[in-house]
Amino acid sequence: LLEQFTPEGQVQILQYVDDLLISGENQLEVRTTSIKLLNFLGEKGLKVSKRKLQFVKPEVTYLGHLIGKGYKKLSPERIAGIIAIPAPKTKRDIRKLL
Repeated sequence: LLEQFTPEGQVQILQYVDDLLISGENQLEVRTTSIKLLNFLGEKGLKVSKRKLQFVKPEVTYLGHLIGKGYKKLSPERIAGIIAIPAPKTKRDIRKLL
């Protein structure tokens, strides 16, 4: 479906299943592309979660990572989830963890 959509200027759209990331250097191009994409998806009968929408921000959470200009790191929520995993006590526990 996204093959039918053309982003503005140097803006790129990354899709992983139903998660989209729109990025670019020019904030106006990103904003314009975002609005056009939301309208395009609406015309195709698709809905976007307002709760998950992060509209034109310098840092966003995408697939459990914080992504900003020049960096990518695990989000605090994901780190907390990893730390909360109990330490394995048996070989079987280790296999489950892996």
